[in-house]
Amino acid sequence: MAYSGFMAGTYNDVVGHGPGAGANYLCLAGQPTWDHYSDSENAGVHITGVEYEFWPHHKSIGAFFGSDISNSEAPCSVCRTARNTNIMIPGRKDCYPGWTKEYSGYLVSGSPSYDDSTEYICLDRRPETVVHSGNSDNDNMLYFVEAFCGKSLECPPYIHNRELACVVCSM
Repeated sequence: MAYSGFMAGTYNDVVGHGPGAGANYLCLAGQPTWDHYSDSENAGVHITGVEYEFWPHHKSIGAFFGSDISNSEAPCSVCRTARNTNIMIPGRKDCYPGWTKEYSGYLVSGSPSYDDSTEYICLDRRPETVVHSGNSDNDNMLYFVEAFCGKSLECPPYIHNRELACVVCSM
């Protein structure tokens, strides 16, 4: 592990801000250091922690992750492997032959109702939570990504509304 910290992303404020700011999730350092700064708001580009939301799966979330992580904040870590190539494969829980499985889980992203775009990430099947979290802050929330059949996605092999698995592999 290179470092650990807090998963972070664009502040989800549907009222008062238009689309813009960053679209990717970040792993903010757990112990920040500061350079020159101002304590007053400047450009209004805000970053917040990310919360496990998974609505409407609240009652069954333990079946997916082994525990109820709803409304808890997500920690993160940045890791390095001795292997040169790392990829995330959406739609699979196992690597193709010749690859080493680092971890698997579920494909997640922000809500489609957000003003800002978010990226797709592979959330570990047994995610951790930030200690002393659990309040429903709704600043930035994660949701399952599901297959949507009927137009351009081939079904089968995909199945409409099924949550997509993912795996991170290295070689």
